[in-house]
Amino acid sequence: HLINGDERILIEKVGYGRDRSTAKDTIRFDFLAFDTYMEAFYEENVIEGYWVVNYKENYKIPFIAIFGESHRFLKTPKEALLDLNGQWETIFDFNSEDAYPAIAEFIQKENSLSGTFMTETGDYRYLAGDTYSDKIRLSVFDGSHAFLFSGSMQNDTIYGEFRSGKHYKSNWKSFKSNSTQLQDPYKMSQTTTKKEVEFNFTDSNGDEFKFDESSDPDKIVLINIMGTWCPNCRDEAEYLKRIKKEMGDKVQIYSIAFERYKNKDIALSKLNQYKQTMGIEWPVLLGGYASKQEASETLTFLDKIYSYPTLIMLNKAHQVQHIHTGFYGPATSKHKAMIADLDKKISDLISS
Repeated sequence: HLINGDERILIEKVGYGRDRSTAKDTIRFDFLAFDTYMEAFYEENVIEGYWVVNYKENYKIPFIAIFGESHRFLKTPKEALLDLNGQWETIFDFNSEDAYPAIAEFIQKENSLSGTFMTETGDYRYLAGDTYSDKIRLSVFDGSHAFLFSGSMQNDTIYGEFRSGKHYKSNWKSFKSNSTQLQDPYKMSQTTTKKEVEFNFTDSNGDEFKFDESSDPDKIVLINIMGTWCPNCRDEAEYLKRIKKEMGDKVQIYSIAFERYKNKDIALSKLNQYKQTMGIEWPVLLGGYASKQEASETLTFLDKIYSYPTLIMLNKAHQVQHIHTGFYGPATSKHKAMIADLDKKISDLISS
């Protein structure tokens, strides 16, 4: 398992053996749903190697794991001088035209710190770390992303740096506030038509699939815009699995994936692997390349796609009733309320 605070992520495939060229024990962890893996040598209670992202050219990050070491940053951190519990209004890339808002949620127990950042398109997963002196450090690795947040308090404001993967870096600042609100997820993407929704894509088996006014009579339809590389999309897929199990034939679900492989055959093979790994029982279709602009241009019944995932809810006449942008995962305080609201909207569409 990977451990991030309260989160436990099962590594889906583990292989081990002896490397003939080096005569060293090797181990490999495959994250099948995300199309990444970790490969390393094992010697004297140390695992050392690389995390590799298949869909990015020559993309690998070195890592080391030491048996029996359970701390994330400092084994014996200095005394914490900050009280970080609660919500913090946050701006990423401040002083930039690309600035975007967020809400930080921190839970502190002495030096131990956990929490997440919620944005208008989702969240940054289960973060774990510590605070010492006037500083904080939080990180997460889930097989899809490697995030590191660091910061220090200046007066009443935390100024920090956010690093993702090999190259990405941005700044952020937070100040305590319980009144911060993000944009309503139902008001971001809007429909461009009052007519029935139609689409035509290739499914994960390589077969052409068309959805039109004759499809799925007397059923409501949920269209899940997603990517196999997206952890928030995986959270939404788990939610939709529960909906399908509870609602059965009253609801039909379609996932339309925008992938990071431009080669169609490779993208379809990854969709098929994702569907099997996740235990998805509805059609998973290839929408195109993982670009929000391309997704917006492909799905012409919407004005714009802001986020993966996006959930589109159709009534029994196949007309768009609700569009929900993003997904707040279980690491956030908004998760339960969001799930209850989605449940109600789906139930109301079924009974209408």
